[in-house]
Amino acid sequence: MCGWRGTKTMRTCRSNPVRIGRNCKLLKVCVPLAGIDLRARVGLNDKLNCYLIGRFEAKLKLEGKFTQGGKLSMKSNRSIEQPVAAEKSRRQFLQTGARTATALLGTSVVAGCGGGNSGGSVNGGSFSSPVTNPAAENASSTASAQTAATSPFAAPLAKNPVIHSFSPAFAIRGNVIVITGAEFDSNAFVSFGGVPATKLRVDSASQISATVPESAKTGEISVRTAGGTARSSTQLVVSHAPKSADGYKLAWHDEFEGRAVDRARWSLGTNVRDDAFQTVDAVKVEDSVLKISTYTDPSTGRHHTGWLITRGLYEFRFGYIEASVRFASRPGQWGAVWLMSQANRAAEPPNPAAGVEVDIIEHRAVSKDNAADISNEFSSAVHWNGYENGKTISRGSGPQRLPEKQSFSSWHTVGVLWTPEGYQFYLDGAETPYATIKEGISLNDEYIKLTCEIKNGGWAGLIPPGGYGPLGASTNATMEVDWVRVWRP
Repeated sequence: MCGWRGTKTMRTCRSNPVRIGRNCKLLKVCVPLAGIDLRARVGLNDKLNCYLIGRFEAKLKLEGKFTQGGKLSMKSNRSIEQPVAAEKSRRQFLQTGARTATALLGTSVVAGCGGGNSGGSVNGGSFSSPVTNPAAENASSTASAQTAATSPFAAPLAKNPVIHSFSPAFAIRGNVIVITGAEFDSNAFVSFGGVPATKLRVDSASQISATVPESAKTGEISVRTAGGTARSSTQLVVSHAPKSADGYKLAWHDEFEGRAVDRARWSLGTNVRDDAFQTVDAVKVEDSVLKISTYTDPSTGRHHTGWLITRGLYEFRFGYIEASVRFASRPGQWGAVWLMSQANRAAEPPNPAAGVEVDIIEHRAVSKDNAADISNEFSSAVHWNGYENGKTISRGSGPQRLPEKQSFSSWHTVGVLWTPEGYQFYLDGAETPYATIKEGISLNDEYIKLTCEIKNGGWAGLIPPGGYGPLGASTNATMEVDWVRVWRP
């Protein structure tokens, strides 16, 4: 008879034995549903020892018999069995079988079985002792791994699964990821960044469709089968989109993976704005990060910075946009991630539907006149009706502060959900927005802006007397962007 052991209680199944040779019986056994690795060998006196290796996700009732030609035929069906009491002799036998399997396979034993004079009745039982080295007294009923591998009764091992690719490469919870590869079985187990998928379908031996679970994180995808575990060579990027954006699909993104700014996605500014001379030299991509530097040319005394926009290249209406950013701001300067419409103009009466400035995040080092250090604060706002004096209408979040012991020298994810009902602003994947604005709702296409600006004596304080130092100096102000992504219904 057979049983299985491990960190959970052993279960056994009863049936009428099938005789195989002299003093040898093979019975129905219980093994995990996740997969079976069966090895059988013929020992001395025609005894049969078989070993069932698997996992504990569920149980399987397995029935085996030998057919003509000495082949072992296995038939299985799902079964949940209740534990039964074990006799001492049966426990001893199972321990011996487990030890023998360890010696033969060099793996963690889940099940062992044997027949003939190995001891015990058909009644199985519980067993929880740790597996140790094979017992010397059982040498007559054990054999070397080589004998097991070359036995005519040895069943072929399941092959290791392989992941070739998956799509899409970016997702939010609830999205379905299609994984392609080889050697997938019907009981495959999938996880995203170490978080198990709660819903999946094995389409074939080369394809699995799995739903990204609620708590999934950015990381590799793994597929576990009876043959082993396969891991993806690249990570699935899981967005921090709020629950209200469930079901949205990735529409546009830039991961800044090249050696320079992708001019098919971005235009670079070369204008003069307030005290800033925009220049392409202030913008670079390195180690998959976009970096905008604010510096001072010592030969001219001019202050330079960078400005990137998607106007005319990518514009959208409604969706969820997020970016991963960090700042090293300086007085007189600030960085921002924002949206703008080409139709944001003054009108009478005001018409925000024509277009709105949406400031997803603005970051400063100090307040006006350098009065206070606000480097751990940020703000969000919307502005519409153009920029003529006295005509602009604004609504904002007010000052927001990072949690204690956090700073913008580390990466933070900022985002806004823009719908016909308003705007919801999010930080670091929180389920609850830190600000909701239900006025000034743009019904027009908006483009993305990543900018640094300089204005002496404005809301960001006073420019340092010596400026920001030459390009590359430690005194440069910087804004770094790891990625930008847009998700749409």
